[in-house]
Amino acid sequence: MTTISIIIPAYNAEETLAATLQSCLHQSLQPREIIVVDNGSHDATAKIAASFGSKIHYFFTKNEGVSRARNIGAEQATGEWLLFLDADDQLLPYALETLLTAAEVQQANVVYGMVIERREPPQLARLNGFDFAAGLPPYGAERNFWRCAIATPGSALVKKSLHEKMGGFVTGYEPMEDRDYWIKCGLLEKIAFCDTVVLDKIWRPSSHGSQHSKRIYRGQRAQRALRHWASERGCETDWMPDDRMIIKSALDEAVWRRCVDILKPLLKEAKMVGVFHWKAALLAALFSRPLPKWMSEHEAR
Repeated sequence: MTTISIIIPAYNAEETLAATLQSCLHQSLQPREIIVVDNGSHDATAKIAASFGSKIHYFFTKNEGVSRARNIGAEQATGEWLLFLDADDQLLPYALETLLTAAEVQQANVVYGMVIERREPPQLARLNGFDFAAGLPPYGAERNFWRCAIATPGSALVKKSLHEKMGGFVTGYEPMEDRDYWIKCGLLEKIAFCDTVVLDKIWRPSSHGSQHSKRIYRGQRAQRALRHWASERGCETDWMPDDRMIIKSALDEAVWRRCVDILKPLLKEAKMVGVFHWKAALLAALFSRPLPKWMSEHEAR
């Protein structure tokens, strides 16, 4: 019988973890295991996980980012398929069953479904995660390159063998680790689509996906590293934008969103590839800002 491991990285998730775990336990197709990787929490996350007893496999690690936590969970997993669920998301009751059925029918090692997205402060819910990324390589990679067509990891199943082949999630790309992951999936394997809502997700002001400066800066770093990664594995790269286009796109968005704190390091990288962006240069000169706290010394070089 095909088996699924659910991996939940959790950091100070005492308010949401119980509901997330309940959604995993109430599946029409039961997972082989539910793994909680506590990413250095200092609240009641551990107690909540323990309250579910042997139904939950709990691991504690120091806080080194969601990517490392997911990779630790994947190393411990014994299921054939993996689903990476955030600790404040809830799977709909038929999620695992419908995703797995779609993967088997379409003979794919990656499959994703649709998501109900809610935002705080409260806004009208919307559907996300349509069939834009479904197809044979490199189609899925192309469709995820500029905007993540797979709304969130909790809406997708990935074969563990493929996760290992890719090398897992890359640390230091957060909050762009998801898009980098799906691009690599799309370079290596067919991506299938499940025409069903499988996940209920709330985007909060502190959610990684809402941190524009970090997303833009680390996003262009991740995109520029992809060509080398793909070439090493014999994947098609002719379709990939060059460094100049990637940097220009990052500067365009940084200017549009007024992410002044990343303009100087972005302009420094732009200069290295021969790109001049007068709007970014003017904005950086008029509104000088210190480097953001999240930017490491390595990133700032």
